[in-house]
Amino acid sequence: MRGVVFSYISVLAFFFTLFIVPTSHAQQAKEKEDLRGKEIASRFAKKMAALHSFRTTLGLEVKFQQMKNPKVYTATLEARGVQYYFSGMGLDVYSDGKSRWQHAVAAKALTITAVDTTSASPLENPLRIFSTYQDNFKITFQGERTEGGKTFYDLSFYPHDINQPYSQIHLSIYKQTLTPAKLSYFGRDGSRFVVDFKKFEPNAKVRSSFSLDPSTLKGVQVTDLRE
Repeated sequence: MRGVVFSYISVLAFFFTLFIVPTSHAQQAKEKEDLRGKEIASRFAKKMAALHSFRTTLGLEVKFQQMKNPKVYTATLEARGVQYYFSGMGLDVYSDGKSRWQHAVAAKALTITAVDTTSASPLENPLRIFSTYQDNFKITFQGERTEGGKTFYDLSFYPHDINQPYSQIHLSIYKQTLTPAKLSYFGRDGSRFVVDFKKFEPNAKVRSSFSLDPSTLKGVQVTDLRE
């Protein structure tokens, strides 16, 4: 379950079949489409980077290759900078940007790990997707759509590093507010993760501390994997 903390979870998997037409018009249209995606991603990244904090209610779906049906969860996430607290899927996860405390409540087990601040993987650093994917991904604009009276931008991200554990990420953004609506991950191992931002509160009042003192948990087995 490592990395299934903030997320990431199963939406309708779809594949894009690209017919390459060898004409300058088709090439120019594709370049404009990619530029549009980069422009929207840049605006979105700046909007997220400018937030002091945020709190969000999440709808999660998780599906691994061996599962017949996806598992569905609800969760909450609050964050300030690189720090965050996640609660859902039977887990309470705290991260102060240097260490991560993952508390499996029912199992009464606490695992402490060091955060790999250099990792570009959203499964390692779930919040970095909001600020670094312009450097780490090929961005494609999939279009603009209106649904339920709201208009969305749809973007797809393909990692430059083929050794990443995921093959593609899809992001839907509310056009009016430039806040996230849905984020979908497709793992190379057949896993699929989708996170639905049901309620997003920018610059919300969040907790003052994102670390956890193990001594406050009674009867819990603690495994500290930090060096």
